Amino acid sequence: MLLVALLLAPAQPEPTPAEPVAAPIAPGEGEAATAFFPENAVVRALEELRKGELMLDASALEEMVAASLTVIEEGMRVSGSFAYVEPLRRMRERGSVVKELLFQQPFVRIYGGSAIATYRYLKTWVDEGVKSQEQGWCTDVFERRTDGAWILVMRHRASDRPSRVRR
Repeated sequence: MLLVALLLAPAQPEPTPAEPVAAPIAPGEGEAATAFFPENAVVRALEELRKGELMLDASALEEMVAASLTVIEEGMRVSGSFAYVEPLRRMRERGSVVKELLFQQPFVRIYGGSAIATYRYLKTWVDEGVKSQEQGWCTDVFERRTDGAWILVMRHRASDRPSRVRR
């Protein structure tokens, strides 16, 4: 009787395998983790970009972004790595401080030599004595160089607050 009940019971759906999402990388895992989850290399690049922006380290950021970088933020489009890095350099010269910069819920997909990372961001900074905070969604597009490094080629940040651009 139990056998008949088991045979007639509807089949349980197979659990779908988890998509390879970028897992945190422990020290010493580097090459093996990157080979199994290539998304981890993009997550590392994203973390280095976050650190550079957090520290307002324009020199470090110059090495991680393409010369033809395009940034879309607050409804405005800026092209060229200089246009992205120079405002950070000037903020540092003024004594500005980024108090907090979080990249949360990252989702990374690789398409050949390109990668797309989407995540929530939260940024708190003080510039010329004025404290500001912004949060929203960000999408970064990376390109793999011939040496295997991932560089940022496009960034689109959409703040949760209404845009200041009037049409």
